[in-house]
Amino acid sequence: MPQKRNNSGPPEVMNWGKAMPILAIAGVFDAVRLMFEMFWFFGPALAALYCTVKVSGAIGGAGGLTAAVCGIAAGAAGVAGAPAIEIFGVVMAMATGLIGWMVIGLFLIRSNPRIFSANKSAFLVFAGGLLVSEVPIVGAVPAMTLVLWRLYRMQIHKDTKVLQKYKEEQAAERLNEQRQQSAQFIQAQQAQIAQADVY
Repeated sequence: MPQKRNNSGPPEVMNWGKAMPILAIAGVFDAVRLMFEMFWFFGPALAALYCTVKVSGAIGGAGGLTAAVCGIAAGAAGVAGAPAIEIFGVVMAMATGLIGWMVIGLFLIRSNPRIFSANKSAFLVFAGGLLVSEVPIVGAVPAMTLVLWRLYRMQIHKDTKVLQKYKEEQAAERLNEQRQQSAQFIQAQQAQIAQADVY
């Protein structure tokens, strides 16, 4: 009698297409964190841009002069308020990093908990990435994106092996079924021949 094949279906497999949306979100959090880490530069630059847009819209002409005046004013404010701007940037970078890691972590726990079972050290890698990204100067490194890329790479590698093993087992089961059916067919033919010889 042929054995029944395991009809539970192929195992769930992670691929880069499924991983890209969360990697893109991590990239956005990393970019915002980098902007805040470098806020001593981006703060005055954004202030100059805002000033230029508002003032040139109100005046209506003289765009070059407006940009120069706003740039000088923003630069002077940046130099005068450098310590406060830098502290604000570091605090906001840390807050953005913590929020990003929490959002990504909760998303992974709810939608893809297998990522942590792909490798025994996955949770330690995730926690280590969080700690590294919260160090003020080192926080400019896109740790969230790099850690997620590594975790997904490990999971995809493991899932590919599991899927390959599943396919090999399915092929072996099909071959075994075909052999058993062939043996049964031969036995049935031999029984018919033996029965025909009796009569």
